[in-house]
Amino acid sequence: LAENFEIAGEIKPGMVVAIDPRNPGKLILARGAYNRQVAGIVSGANNLSAGMILPNLTENEKSLPVALSGRAWVFADATINAIKAGDLLTTSEISGCAMKVTKFKRANGAIIGKAMTELKSGTGLVLVLVALQ
Repeated sequence: LAENFEIAGEIKPGMVVAIDPRNPGKLILARGAYNRQVAGIVSGANNLSAGMILPNLTENEKSLPVALSGRAWVFADATINAIKAGDLLTTSEISGCAMKVTKFKRANGAIIGKAMTELKSGTGLVLVLVALQ
C-alpha cells in the first residue's frame, strides 16, 4: 500500500524518506541513523510497483508513491552489519538507505520494517516487509 507524497530533492525508487519538519505533509530524504521521522520507502525499486496507491489528493507533479505497508525494495547499507531475513531495519548514516537495527532502545519509533532478503556486505537492495514502528 502506497500513498503519493510531495518529496523535495533528488529521490529515486528504493530510497527511505522522512517527514519534512519545515513543510507539513511533505517528505524529504531520510538522513541519519535511527531517524524517528522515517515515513516509508519510495515504491518502484527493482521493478516492484505498489499493489495499491491511494488517490493523489494534491495532484502535484513532484508526488511519488511511498510504501507505507506491504513489500518494497529498499537501498540498504550492510558495511558494518550484514542483513539477514527477519532483521529489523532502520535508517542509516547513508542518506536514503536502511540498515540493520542493533540498538533496539534507540530504534523505538525509527523502524522501517523487516528484511525479507539478505545483504552480506556493502550496499544494495533488500526486500522489506514495510511496517513502520
